[in-house]
Amino acid sequence: MTRLDRLLRPKSIAVLGAGWALNVIEQCRKMGFDGPVWPVHPTKAEIGGLPAYGSLADLPGVPDAVFIGVNRYATIDVVRELAAMGAGGAICFASGWTEAGEPELQAQLVAAGGDMPMLGADCYGGVNYLDGGLL
Repeated sequence: MTRLDRLLRPKSIAVLGAGWALNVIEQCRKMGFDGPVWPVHPTKAEIGGLPAYGSLADLPGVPDAVFIGVNRYATIDVVRELAAMGAGGAICFASGWTEAGEPELQAQLVAAGGDMPMLGADCYGGVNYLDGGLL
């Protein structure tokens, strides 16, 4: 297994950010992803018909891949927590980093991720047509 396998060929997916989480959930269904998809939201009970977890710590397992659809400041904290829990990798959707004149935020994001693979920031996601994973 390579460092990127869990991110690119996930067996479980977590999604953060209500609006963007719903998009990822719907697309994973359309693509035929058969692993668990775990929405995470601090106030919503369900997203896309799936039970939502209040925090990453509440998840039933460590996700292989995570779509992070929250603002850039929250993204740094989420990435730090994911790296600490041993997540397989993350896709960071948020924009407004170096291109918005805040290069120190991008440096903080990279540091927060440590060795955990990440796509982004400012990334719309990725598609694995073979395994049905769409993040």
